[in-house]
Amino acid sequence: MRIKSLTSIIFILVVTLCQAQLKLPQYLGDHAILQRDQPVVLWGWCNPGKQVSVSFNSKNYEGTTGPDSIWQVRIPAQHAGGPYKISIESDTEKMIINDIYFGDLFFCSGQSNMQFLMGSEAHRFAEKMDYPLIRSLHVTRKTAIVPQKDTYKAEWILATKENLNRHSAVAYYFAKEIHESEKIPVGIIHASWGASTIETFMGPHALEDFPEAKSQVDKITPEFVERVKRTNDSLLKANPGVANPKGFVNIENRYPTMVYNGMVVPFFSYPVKGVVWYQGEGNAFVPICYDYEAMLTGMINSWRASWGNEHLPFFIAQLASYGKVIEKPESSAWAVVQEAQFAVSRKLENVRTAITNDIGDPKDIHPRNKRDVGKRLAVQALELIYDHTGQVTQGPVLEKATLKGSVFELSFENVGSGLVAKDNSKELYSFAVAGEDNQFYRAKAEIKGDKVIVYSEEVPKPVYVRYAFESSPERINFYNKEGFPAVPFRTDRLKDAMKRN
Repeated sequence: MRIKSLTSIIFILVVTLCQAQLKLPQYLGDHAILQRDQPVVLWGWCNPGKQVSVSFNSKNYEGTTGPDSIWQVRIPAQHAGGPYKISIESDTEKMIINDIYFGDLFFCSGQSNMQFLMGSEAHRFAEKMDYPLIRSLHVTRKTAIVPQKDTYKAEWILATKENLNRHSAVAYYFAKEIHESEKIPVGIIHASWGASTIETFMGPHALEDFPEAKSQVDKITPEFVERVKRTNDSLLKANPGVANPKGFVNIENRYPTMVYNGMVVPFFSYPVKGVVWYQGEGNAFVPICYDYEAMLTGMINSWRASWGNEHLPFFIAQLASYGKVIEKPESSAWAVVQEAQFAVSRKLENVRTAITNDIGDPKDIHPRNKRDVGKRLAVQALELIYDHTGQVTQGPVLEKATLKGSVFELSFENVGSGLVAKDNSKELYSFAVAGEDNQFYRAKAEIKGDKVIVYSEEVPKPVYVRYAFESSPERINFYNKEGFPAVPFRTDRLKDAMKRN
């Protein structure tokens, strides 16, 4: 009798679970922020052919589940505000999500410096206020071999003192600046993965022009993934204490499309105001660094197409300085990636790059000052999206390099109120020049009005000039009076990055 009763109970539970088909995507939960001022599609799963009713703001919206078990309804554009409650019902089930606000939503992605949490940030203990209308959707790291409709797991977290440590530091400071300026709710979708390459955030179509990455994508099948994982396990067992033994293949966050499928694709149906991108460390190696500009361009264009917004703003955090400070000026893969990040923002509409090489740490790839990174990104968003026009949002950018005898005369954009040596020195540092032999030497540099004069006694006939084009410049003191550091640059196109990076 006990066995029969247990069997009956199990049968009832199975039947109940099979009927319990009403389900929402991970991002549609309590405390969610939805994008204001544009229609929002609410959707989920239920048994095929079922009617689903959505109640929002005293109005009902009806949808029918299709053969793919997906239903959806379209909510008209809403102004910033809340809180709202959304009720979703089928004929057998009812779900309620609470404390919903409409505001501006930003997709924040990249690798470890975006993943870097407030609990380790340098200015964490200066943050004493609660910001319940700044909310972060923390997306659990999970890859996939094919594009997913939903993420594996995600949770909305309010920016209160009790759980502030769980927020991405860069994303939090970015959101705080916008929230305080515009007085609107700000949502952050935090979908990052440390040590990743840009290829893993890109879809197959965006990788068509990169043969090595494309060949990797072509191999992806369930059988291939399982075979690689078994091989990796064997290698790790045979090489205890070695993280990446010879032959090991990172099939997750360093393999093309894997993060894209599991952590990016699910949000293309979720309207956002913009994207904040902090990645590049994983591509700062020779020779792949030379593909970074094209890859980042392709990724941005691909994401914009998938979001259905060709003008979607992107805000890029340029890599901060990192690596051994050396006496001789030397190009690096790190500098090439920095150059590529800024070049993309000059080439594509509605893309901005925040310069951060002045707040890096030569000994730590994860500099703890994320407050200034977030602020510099936010000031560009305020200018581009929120019409804070007329403000200087970036440091000096090389406009023209004129050779006059043995001296370079440099002109700049974004001079603002004037060029300065921030430490009150008479000299600017981190400049280098080279002659026809392409050998670079440290150079003297000084401000003359709104221009910079650069020369070196070791190079009587200079051909090229560089500024901070190395992993860790000796010293950075070149700013405009608005407090923004000059953008690193070079006038040559030499592919001389050393393979040590």
